[in-house]
Amino acid sequence: MDVRPDRDEALSRLFEAHYGDMVRLAFYLTGSWAVAEELAQEAFVRLWRRWGGLRDRHAALGYLRTTVVNLSRSSLRRRLLELRHQWIVGEEAEEADPVGRLDIARALAALPTRKRACVVLRHLVDLSVEETAAVLGISPGSVKSQTHKGLRLLEAALSDGTGVRAQEVHWR
Repeated sequence: MDVRPDRDEALSRLFEAHYGDMVRLAFYLTGSWAVAEELAQEAFVRLWRRWGGLRDRHAALGYLRTTVVNLSRSSLRRRLLELRHQWIVGEEAEEADPVGRLDIARALAALPTRKRACVVLRHLVDLSVEETAAVLGISPGSVKSQTHKGLRLLEAALSDGTGVRAQEVHWR
């Protein structure tokens, strides 16, 4: 019996329902729409390849999220290595406008990786503490702590003197 039609149909439904979410997750983790689209596509390709090995088809969405987070981490590491290399060889990296108004994406991009991942997964993807812990491979207590600290940093970055607080930001 060929599992390809079942696999292709199930993946097609997953893609239609969750591709935008995966791109958004990758964007908030990497800060780049182009990179986010590539990472989301790669996550679906990896799921397609591993479909036969999934014990529980309901775990596919979790697999996608975990894959996007891991691919985002790898992408950020590569970009950091490239920037370090540019710095070492004397090339000037592009500087962000220090006077420009911070928006949510830039404020998120400034967060340390683990805090950013926790904030994105908890407040943008709406995962529970336990789901976030499973995706990131850390304890629920670490998720709570990193999310709290990340929100405080976002609050400070987004506060422009008008009393805007991170909790008041419209995440979607």
